[in-house]
Amino acid sequence: MRYLPLLSAFFLPHGRITRGEWLTRVVIAALVCTAFGTLAGESFGAAGSGLFALLFIWIAIALATQRLHDIGRRGNALFAAIVPVIGPLWVLVQLLKRGADHPNRFGADPSSRADYLQVNIAG
Repeated sequence: MRYLPLLSAFFLPHGRITRGEWLTRVVIAALVCTAFGTLAGESFGAAGSGLFALLFIWIAIALATQRLHDIGRRGNALFAAIVPVIGPLWVLVQLLKRGADHPNRFGADPSSRADYLQVNIAG
C-alpha cells in the first residue's frame, strides 16, 4: 500500500513535478515499458508490445501534464503537439521551462525547501 502514491505519480495527471523529476520519470517509464514490451512482444506478438506502447503514451501524457502544471499551464496545452513541426517544439519548450517559484492553482512548489533546515539560535 505504501507504493500507491509513487505509482499514482506515474499514472495520474495531478500535482506538480520539477524538470528533473519529469525527465527521470520519463526515462524510467521508457526503460521499463521497452523491457516489458519486448518480452510481451516475444510472447504475445504485436498486441503484447502494443499494450506497453500505449502504457508508455499514457504515462508520458500524465507526466507532461504534471510538468505543465508546474509552470501554471493546464494539461490541454499538450494538444498543441498536434500542429506539425511547431506544435511539438512549443510543447518541448514549455516542458523545459523553469517552474513557478510559488504555489499555484495546481499545488505547492515541488522544488521549495523552505522548512528543510531550521536552526533555533534563540536558545
